[in-house]
Amino acid sequence: MSVTVSLRPDTEKRLQEQARAAGLDTSTYAARLLEQSLLPDNWLEELSGEVGKRFAASGISEEQLEEDLEKAKHEMRAERRRRQGL
Repeated sequence: MSVTVSLRPDTEKRLQEQARAAGLDTSTYAARLLEQSLLPDNWLEELSGEVGKRFAASGISEEQLEEDLEKAKHEMRAERRRRQGL
C-alpha cells in the first residue's frame, strides 16, 4: 500500500536525518515508525509469550532480570573461552 503524507520542512529534515542515522532510506524508516506506532499495547507480551508470563509471575524486577542475564552471558563466554583454551 502506498500513502502520501505531507510534512513540515523541519519534520521532513529530522525524519531524513534519523533515517540516515539508522542506515535506512526515508520511506522505509517512515514505514517502520508508522508500523511501530500501530502495534497493540501488549505487543511485547504477545511476542515474549510463555517466557514473558514466567517473568511476570516470578516477581523479580527488570533490573534483577537484566543483572541475571548479564551474569549468564559472561559465564557462557568464559566457558566458551575455557573450552577453546584461551
